[in-house]
Amino acid sequence: MDYNKIEDAVLKKAMEFFKDNAVKFFGIDAKIIAPAETEIKNIEIKSNYTDYLFYTEDGNYLHFEFQTTDKKDDIKRFLYYDASLFYKDKRKVRTIVIYSSDINNVETYVDAGTIRYEVEAFYMKNLNGDEKLEYLRSKISKGEHFTAEDILTLSFIPLMSGKESRSKRALESIELADKMPESNEKLQCLTLLYALFEKFGDELSIKKFKEVISMTEIGKMIRDEGIKEGIKEGIKEGEKKGKAEGKAEILIKLIIKKFKSVPEEYKEKIKKLPEETIEIIATDIFDLEKIKDLEKYFG
Repeated sequence: MDYNKIEDAVLKKAMEFFKDNAVKFFGIDAKIIAPAETEIKNIEIKSNYTDYLFYTEDGNYLHFEFQTTDKKDDIKRFLYYDASLFYKDKRKVRTIVIYSSDINNVETYVDAGTIRYEVEAFYMKNLNGDEKLEYLRSKISKGEHFTAEDILTLSFIPLMSGKESRSKRALESIELADKMPESNEKLQCLTLLYALFEKFGDELSIKKFKEVISMTEIGKMIRDEGIKEGIKEGIKEGEKKGKAEGKAEILIKLIIKKFKSVPEEYKEKIKKLPEETIEIIATDIFDLEKIKDLEKYFG
């Protein structure tokens, strides 16, 4: 199963919120009208997806990249992206690169002879994450609603300057979001954190984030989408193999996606489980911490 399909609903929500509020947060003089396709085809480089890409009111592109490293090849990669976008649609591209707090004064200009290319750098180092975290804690303790700027601020705190490490600040952002009452604001905070963790999360903060998100509306959405997708594929395969066997195959793929591998004896046991048990395991998959946790379902 393609796990990216399961995440689509969450990532689209993050994109929509970012579209409506990012230009104000970063002080950009532009009006976004719609998200644009972020996949750039036919470029022979390791990564061929932009982070965020939008159509603007003036008929051009606004392109955002989030960077937690300063590699010499990054600006060349952005040049590839933007040149390809211009070649495809003949739209001008304005690229904003948001750098995390441990990066400043990067090279933003490339002189390639007839090609002269420059991006705009936004340094999160200039924002005090500790002060903003305290401000947001105060709002939550007073039961005040978060504005769109507050939601973006909380999501970006791990990238800002602060006394603690990025990992520690990421955990604090997660914990603070988790303390919010169930609301649209909480859903938006967790949605953005989910999307941005793909860029700046480390192993510890991602693990903690998954623990928090599994109990939220987003976690339920991902589980439901995963089960729905699995059942669809199971039904297709079931026409050839039998419905229960098809679902078992999909569940095994989900478990491999989570734990990287599944012992053969577990695969055989899963294939013999009734449909109801297979669906329960698929629902509980986010709560499994180790592969041996499957044994409780085998009876």
